[in-house]
Amino acid sequence: MARISIRSGIIGVALSLCLLGLTGCGPISATHAIAEATVAVEAASGVEAKRYAAYEFTLAYEYLRKAREEEGYADYQAAIDFAQSARKFAEDAKERALSHPERGAVKAQQPRTVAPPVRSRPASGSSL
Repeated sequence: MARISIRSGIIGVALSLCLLGLTGCGPISATHAIAEATVAVEAASGVEAKRYAAYEFTLAYEYLRKAREEEGYADYQAAIDFAQSARKFAEDAKERALSHPERGAVKAQQPRTVAPPVRSRPASGSSL
């Protein structure tokens, strides 16, 4: 009988420690997901995604903002989900910005073909 209660006590302590360890994963996972999304949004910003992929960049930025808000409310799963969406859209924005046809294409200036102004000579006999 004593042997069963010791075993039950050990199992109970082990389960308690496991559950205690799992409760720390939410904040850590959320913080990690938000950090990765932040890096992705900054990388997209660095290639002017706001200009060349405005839709995707705006979604990434707003999802990241919402992820931070949910983390503040201790809704860690929602924060992780929003951060993952932010990262996905930031990566899409970066890819789209880099492949935009206007990006990096320096518009060649057309050589000026305008002739220099013609100076008219005064008619003979007139004075200036």
